Amino acid sequence: MIRTGLAVMAMLFGMNGASAQTVESIYTDFDAAQCAMFAPGDPENGVPRQAVCPGYGGYPVLLQSIGDNQSLYFGFPPDGELISRWASFVDTGTAHDVIEWRVRTEGDRRVPLATIQRWFVDVPERESPVEVLVVQKVGLIEAWQGCIVGYVVATGNPNANEAARTIADTFGSAPQCRTIEPVIEEGTVPLPQYMLYGYD
Repeated sequence: MIRTGLAVMAMLFGMNGASAQTVESIYTDFDAAQCAMFAPGDPENGVPRQAVCPGYGGYPVLLQSIGDNQSLYFGFPPDGELISRWASFVDTGTAHDVIEWRVRTEGDRRVPLATIQRWFVDVPERESPVEVLVVQKVGLIEAWQGCIVGYVVATGNPNANEAARTIADTFGSAPQCRTIEPVIEEGTVPLPQYMLYGYD
């Protein structure tokens, strides 16, 4: 993992300045009730329920769930696979019902590079959930690669939205997920323990 501050991220962001000038935020709703299940799963054996949900511009949101735990994947999964990756928190986390898509305009084409979604993580030692902005690279139809690129703790961090967008715009256009380690931006509250499977 990479732990870095806004100054370093701003420097990285400057390297992509030309493309970042055409990137904007577009918001879509997320409602698990609107998702269509395509695999019922087997929770007793650790196999998640799988569903496809409306996303942005034809790019789907793929939802996996086991009990109260969820994992979301944005865009098209690795070629030849449906969902083989799990990204969530050790403690129960609930995703916000709005997804922010960072979308780059290329002439008449709009390409979603990354998503930002707020999660509320029920950490046992805290009275209220820890809010975390999870930043994910979108799996584009020509690349078929999506992955977690950053975690920004929003609780106690007034610059969380800015930091998340910087991470999204910097790493969203990277060609290979395998070269990306998640950037972690913390303030006064530490990042809750997370788990990633299938991203090696």
